[in-house]
Amino acid sequence: MEWERWPLYVQRRYALAKAHLRNPGSVCCEPLGEHESVEAREVVDWIYGVLSILDAKASTLMRLDGVLIAAAAFLLGLFGRPESILSTTRPDAILVILAACLSALSLFLCLFVANISWGFLGRVTKNRGNRTFEFAREIQSLDRAMRFRQTVYQLAWLVSLIASIGFFLEFLMQARHVVGFFFSSATQ
Repeated sequence: MEWERWPLYVQRRYALAKAHLRNPGSVCCEPLGEHESVEAREVVDWIYGVLSILDAKASTLMRLDGVLIAAAAFLLGLFGRPESILSTTRPDAILVILAACLSALSLFLCLFVANISWGFLGRVTKNRGNRTFEFAREIQSLDRAMRFRQTVYQLAWLVSLIASIGFFLEFLMQARHVVGFFFSSATQ
């Protein structure tokens, strides 16, 4: 595959391998020369490494989203009960429901990041008449999957951040209400 047609991540990773830190202000490398090459196994390993990191991050984010959804279910179960010391106003319920829905959306998006939807080396083609294989389609497919999953993970993270801020604000409001309740009942 020609240098210009390589996925950008592969070009960057190759440049990183060739860069020397003699002069940090101008760390660079030249594109592949005629007789220079990178092993396909190395490129596939690089991309699988990124996909593995994304999978681990998505799994962690899914756990956080699950905790936030469970907390929302707990809070909503207390809303409307006369014996509850929590502030159970309509705006409180709306904020909790909104944060839970955002957490569920983030969790749903993470499913696309942790998705294993390709056959490993499934896009490698065997050339007819000989025993050689072509790996360019596999590498390009993995690069597309990596870029898609990076984008979806970033979106899921942003949605989860907004949900977390909503839960944090609700927690602060509930804490203020509970502390106020205890101080008002202690003075009576």
